[in-house]
Amino acid sequence: MSNIHPLGRAGRAVCTVGLTVGTLLATAVGGTATASAQKAPRLPYAGKVLTVLAPAAAAGAAAQYNAYYAAIAKQFHVQTGATVKWDLFSSSSQESSIIQTAIVSGSGPDLINYGSGFAGTFYATGDFVQYTPSDWNAVGGRSSFIQAMLAQAGPDANHDIGIPMLDVPYVIAYNKTLFAKAGITSPPTTWTQWVEDAQKIQKADPHIYGAGFDPADSFDPWKFLWSYSAQLGGGFLSPNGKKATFTSKPMEEAMDFYFAQYYKYHIVPPGSLTWDDGQMVSAFLKGQVAMLPIANESTLREAAGTPIAKDIAFAPLPNVPYGMSKRPHGGTAAESIVGTLYWGVPKYAASTMPLALQLVKASISPEVDIKMYQLAGWFPVTKSGLSLIAKKFPSTKLFLKIISESQPYGFTPAWSAIETGLGTVVNSLASHLATTGAWSQSYMDSQLATLNATVQSQLGA
Repeated sequence: MSNIHPLGRAGRAVCTVGLTVGTLLATAVGGTATASAQKAPRLPYAGKVLTVLAPAAAAGAAAQYNAYYAAIAKQFHVQTGATVKWDLFSSSSQESSIIQTAIVSGSGPDLINYGSGFAGTFYATGDFVQYTPSDWNAVGGRSSFIQAMLAQAGPDANHDIGIPMLDVPYVIAYNKTLFAKAGITSPPTTWTQWVEDAQKIQKADPHIYGAGFDPADSFDPWKFLWSYSAQLGGGFLSPNGKKATFTSKPMEEAMDFYFAQYYKYHIVPPGSLTWDDGQMVSAFLKGQVAMLPIANESTLREAAGTPIAKDIAFAPLPNVPYGMSKRPHGGTAAESIVGTLYWGVPKYAASTMPLALQLVKASISPEVDIKMYQLAGWFPVTKSGLSLIAKKFPSTKLFLKIISESQPYGFTPAWSAIETGLGTVVNSLASHLATTGAWSQSYMDSQLATLNATVQSQLGA
């Protein structure tokens, strides 16, 4: 889950969760949680324990995580008679360390949950089992899944190492009351309108800032940069995935516009150069900023009980670059990444595959799909699951549309260098801007050139 952390951000707090089928009693110790079962009818795997590596909860989300993991464990136990031992990681670096140690030692988690960006990296190691048609059939068949969510399952349909678990589509969130006060009747569809709407909001109320900004966050900035550069016809890598393109014009323009919100258009809070997602969302929930550039359905759950809980609306990200009336040739809408999480089985745990697939099956069951959406606003990955959510929750229409149009951002072994490197570049540029008080094109170019060289070294000559 290194690049996608629903219910906030895994890695900002450590949550330990214990799940007991029936009573759901917490019995966690340290960073590990064990699901123990009450007496149940004899089933094929009764008495067996499956160890699963998954993310710890973000601050304030322990109750949701407990309930979500409990729902999976309960369904798994009903199907098999087996129980779950949850090993929880608190950051992407800890997740990587656990996986590397397990692979070297040949012992560790039986099933691993990971974010789509790292699919290429994990595939390149050769240390994960490739799913067979029989394996896919055990969880309902490959064709039962939404096609877009299979994009990062493997390099092609015959070499999958991941089975989709859940999806998180991204949107903008905005405050309807602040929009109305500024005379704005609809959300922005272009980045020019984004800036203009933010300025109107600030003119209507000088105490409010038009947009949120979180350059210190580990995840939001790269999503913004990916979307904007794709709308310009670019991206992080060349279409064949063999060449890093961080020094390209689309990438430079994307980075410049991202920071221009601060240094040129002045539509974000002056102190936000050091903000992460938690601080940005907090300002939004206090009514201090009117728009969030990267949000998801869980924002509604975070807003529960706040003064603006009924003022929140969602819309697709603007999809036309600033100063343009339409996207240039080759540009795509890129309103949301394919924000899918996957299940993978390390080769050392291949013997547990039948039981692991039962847990995968439990995690995408109708019972868990509904619970997952109600708890966190995450979405199912199967056609039947999405149909179920659409039927039971008509308000999800926008998100279902976003899911159908979401765009994968590349299956590459260099993702770790890309995500970490972009975070370093954005942090450096924010720090330089805060220190000097001025934007430096040459400094940005040098930072992007360094990143480009680093990523290219991962891709090879």
